Amino acid sequence: MTPGQQSIAALGLVALAAGWLIWRALARRGSGGCGGGDCHAISPEVKKLKAKLKP
Repeated sequence: MTPGQQSIAALGLVALAAGWLIWRALARRGSGGCGGGDCHAISPEVKKLKAKLKP
């Protein structure tokens, strides 16, 4: 493999890795987390207490 081919291959791998990282970051943004109230990390008791405290 010539040095030119190695450079092209290396740049291609870097571009793929950067694209994958950007896609992953954007995909996580759309998930919303627990903001919708359907968070399974919060126990039912805490959800009942929060509902009582809301005006």
